[in-house]
Amino acid sequence: MSEDVSERIRRTIEEHGPIGFDRFMELALYGPGGFFEQPPIGAEGHFVTAPHVHPFAFSHCLRGALLEAWTALGEPDPFALVEVGAGDGTLAAALLEAFEELSAPTPAYTAVEIGPGARARLGRLGVRATERLADVEPFEGVVFANELLDNLPFLLAQGGPSGTVEIRVGLDGDRLVEVEIPWDRELPGGIELVLPHGARTTVPVGGFAFLDALAVALRRGYAVLIDYGTVEGPTGGAHGYRRHLAIDDVLSAPGTTDITGAVDLAMVGTYAESLGLEVLGMVSQTRALEELGFTRWSSAMREMQTKLTGEGRTAEAARVWQTRSRASLLVDPGHLGSLWWLVLATPDLPRPAWLDRAMENRPTADRPGSERGDARGA
Repeated sequence: MSEDVSERIRRTIEEHGPIGFDRFMELALYGPGGFFEQPPIGAEGHFVTAPHVHPFAFSHCLRGALLEAWTALGEPDPFALVEVGAGDGTLAAALLEAFEELSAPTPAYTAVEIGPGARARLGRLGVRATERLADVEPFEGVVFANELLDNLPFLLAQGGPSGTVEIRVGLDGDRLVEVEIPWDRELPGGIELVLPHGARTTVPVGGFAFLDALAVALRRGYAVLIDYGTVEGPTGGAHGYRRHLAIDDVLSAPGTTDITGAVDLAMVGTYAESLGLEVLGMVSQTRALEELGFTRWSSAMREMQTKLTGEGRTAEAARVWQTRSRASLLVDPGHLGSLWWLVLATPDLPRPAWLDRAMENRPTADRPGSERGDARGA
């Protein structure tokens, strides 16, 4: 299938000239035979995300954030939840199980997933799955997405000696290569692109399109967007993952590689505001999960480990240690703790208490201006 994807990209370039990096991503990731035609996530796939690392801890913390939103919305029951980029359903299954522990609310769960193979798997879980957020009727509730924005098509730009240039994809014989052309695109929402010489950044045009759909679908409620990115300054370029290994040359063998890039979350927030949404805050996953109960859960597991060890139940103690160690990756700033949580809302809704605490207590390294690396392959 990789050669079919490569040929389709070459033919597009031959017919239209060098293509934007966003168009290249559309063909390589989402076109026929593309990377996301079948679910690529998980231990047997190409990369893992937070729900795969520790479904219980992650889903219970996220449930806490969703419950605060539910209270702010007046406790509707059923409670509409829309997960965009639901993948293989790992998060959906864990989150629905977490909600089953409660007497209320009853989640009305919709999964949005472009991959037909993933939608089939979600259907087998009993989750309503649809291909596009635009297919969801306007609702009151919460939209959330874990590691979606970094995979949506983006443009690549770089500061040059004579001004900003766009990095497009062209041909050198049969080989896909980068081609620089002067930047001549007008960005929406009053966003301006100014780059220092040599700095490269992603421009989240796919993220803008996602926000367009979100602003229509979310009649009243919150959005929680979790992703790698920067909150100020250039993001760097594109990179990829294949079989859990980082790939620098994302132009080689398209269709076989996850293509991603850090997200300019400041641009995302600016565009969201231009659509009438409010940016309530942005904190690292480390701070978000700590305020949503991860620290209490980890302490309880540590106490259990100590108790089991004292009783001579060393095998059970070792298993508790292993699950604690695995879960610690969720808040480790060198791993999944480097994700950012961006919280948006429709007008006149309060900022959640957990977000208030996280923003008040965040350390210097967790404030605008700091940049995080992509630990997706962890």
